[in-house]
Amino acid sequence: MPNVKWTEEQQNAITKKGSNILVAAAAGSGKTAVLVERIIRKIIDDKIDIDRILVVTFTNAAASEMRERILDAIYKKIEENPEDENLQRQVILLNKASISTIDSFCLDIIKNNFYEIDISANSRIADETEMLLLKQDVIEDIFEEKYIENNKDFLTLIDTYTRYNRDEELRDLILKIHKYMQSNPFPEDWLNKKIELLNTENKEEYKNFSNTPWGQIIIEKIEKTLENAILKLENMRIKMKRFPELDKYITIYQSDIVKYKNLKEKLNNWDELEEILLNLDFKPSWSADKKITNELKDEAYLLREKVKNDIKDIKELVCVNSEEANSNIMEMYHILNKLKELVIEFSKRFQEKKREKNIMDFNDMEHIALKILVSKNENGEIVPTEVAKRYSEKFEEIAIDEYQDSNLVQETILTSISRGNNVFMVGDVKQSIYKFRQARP
Repeated sequence: MPNVKWTEEQQNAITKKGSNILVAAAAGSGKTAVLVERIIRKIIDDKIDIDRILVVTFTNAAASEMRERILDAIYKKIEENPEDENLQRQVILLNKASISTIDSFCLDIIKNNFYEIDISANSRIADETEMLLLKQDVIEDIFEEKYIENNKDFLTLIDTYTRYNRDEELRDLILKIHKYMQSNPFPEDWLNKKIELLNTENKEEYKNFSNTPWGQIIIEKIEKTLENAILKLENMRIKMKRFPELDKYITIYQSDIVKYKNLKEKLNNWDELEEILLNLDFKPSWSADKKITNELKDEAYLLREKVKNDIKDIKELVCVNSEEANSNIMEMYHILNKLKELVIEFSKRFQEKKREKNIMDFNDMEHIALKILVSKNENGEIVPTEVAKRYSEKFEEIAIDEYQDSNLVQETILTSISRGNNVFMVGDVKQSIYKFRQARP
């Protein structure tokens, strides 16, 4: 790109070496142009063949455009140096260069390494309708079997999640959880871990419910509510101090402020907090005095009522002691364990059906590629396989466009084939459109 004048930041992004690089910039700021120029510099200055650079784009159209932009840039360089054999070779190598979507790259990994995990080389990508029908068939079979068996755990789930003998809600929940967990590198491990968080049994620190993850969320909300209430009351009290006729209302405000400050001090002890809230009153009560005509009196009354309602909402949050709260969590844990087993059963049977039909969907492509590239060691750590190491040796650089829409599966795939210092990423957190598919902008 001969006539482009790069900014200092762009120039740094184009030329920097020896580390992973993330270029975060707004739409229209030339992120992709920088990525293309960086690739051209790798080819020309560093003499790296284009087929030794992996370029991951968001769509097939973006991949085609990227390929064209690189080709145009190479041709412009050839015009400047017609005898350059390296540039001429890049035009030929560009045809087999790895410039594609993450899905296409995963499919390429599977086709070249299918024998590593005993998968058929003839597997095809099924369309959404075919997959949806297959899911419905699998879940229908499971439900029918459970009904015939009169399966106790299954019937507990029916009672918990459905109404009026309609089991569609439970079916939909299973499908929703199954879909959601696919965005994690090891879906079943992730699901087990999330459910196990609810196991409060024999956790000494959880005897004070304030120490639990759920208690902490509630305490944080209460703390913000109390701080907001105290601040509002203090400000109004200061306003009222200018008018001696409002002294008795100032006393009410002072009483409320003391109560709420005492509540704040008990946030780390759930049972004490619960007891105080249980016995909390709003005395002295506000008395109407027609002799006082100051409009601030009515404003102060309305503010106090608003704060009282906020505090009553807090009382709804802390309505049981630690023992009861933990008991409720454990009850949920046992139910969700049953749900987890049903989700895992569905997942395994769905996989079996797809294997029988030699089909896969886009989630499968990523997970099969991941299975080829990584494994877990005895300590549960993710480690690259020999196949991943071969890809790592092949690619001098990995360039990722629209990085803000990557999820953990894609991140793990690309990390497994990197060298730890050769990933170039461009993106803009504000342009993320795939959070609903668990992108991690």
